Formats: sequence, C-alpha cells, structure tokens
Amino acid sequence: MRTEGETIRGNELAIPHVDLESVKAWAKATFTKERMAEVGVVAATLVVTGYLGAVLVKGIETYTMSGF
Repeated sequence: MRTEGETIRGNELAIPHVDLESVKAWAKATFTKERMAEVGVVAATLVVTGYLGAVLVKGIETYTMSGF
C-alpha cells in the first residue's frame, strides 16, 4: 500500500502551519480597534481567572485540617 505522505505514523503530533501575518491582516480588516481591545481584556481576564482557579485547587488539595 502506498501513501502520499498524508498519514500520521504512531503517536506523532501534527501541527498545522499558521501564518500569523495573514491572521493579523484579517483581524485588522474585520475588527475595529475598540473590539480588539475588548478581546484583549477578555483574554487577559480568562488567563488570570484560570490561574487563580488553579491556585485555589492546589490550595484546597494541600490544606491541612487541624483541631480534630
């Protein structure tokens, strides 16, 4: 059986190539500056919320109950 190099062998991770310049050009043509600023604020909020959630879970896992 012959293939044209389109198959993934074993557990290899196939990462598609992304041209960031074309994404930037598309975003600038599609969104206003205000909308891009809102997206930045939302993304930063989600990152901080995820970090605080991870710290909270780690703290709950390592919390020692005393007095019982």
